[in-house]
Amino acid sequence: MPVRDDEILRLTKYAQGLGLKVKFLTRSRKSPAAEWTLDGTEITVYTNSSTTKIDIILSLIHELGHHVWFIHEKNRQPDLKFEEAIERQNLHESELSDTPAPKALRKKILNTEIAGTQWWDVIYRDTNCKFPKWRLEANKEFDIWVYNVYYLTGHFPSKKEGRAKFKEIKRKYK
Repeated sequence: MPVRDDEILRLTKYAQGLGLKVKFLTRSRKSPAAEWTLDGTEITVYTNSSTTKIDIILSLIHELGHHVWFIHEKNRQPDLKFEEAIERQNLHESELSDTPAPKALRKKILNTEIAGTQWWDVIYRDTNCKFPKWRLEANKEFDIWVYNVYYLTGHFPSKKEGRAKFKEIKRKYK
């Protein structure tokens, strides 16, 4: 079995060991790369023809980071403020509301994203990932940047801004 397929399998088994169901679905234009249910039961990874195996691995690690944080720091108890923040974010993204979530709720999302990234290195080690560690660090920095932009502006960066920032971050780590 190729190395990346083996890593995906190990991450999936790791998720199942934590009580998660992992689904892989076809990605639509508006769907995220992956998502974790707020009740801590499922991770869905969305893929399309341009999704690489490293993209899948990094998406799994990202969502697993949320779940491990949920287990160790929240004792599997729902965070109602975080749920409210996500609902407001989703409402705004669906264009049913012109008003972004209040800044305090956006800060809650940013803090939760940062908390999840703190577990990425543990997951990387626990699942014996072999891809270059700089990829993990670059994705961590990019992810925090994206949510910091959202916190400050109420809007996620455009794809063009995101590509430019990721190129800048990659140059730093390579």
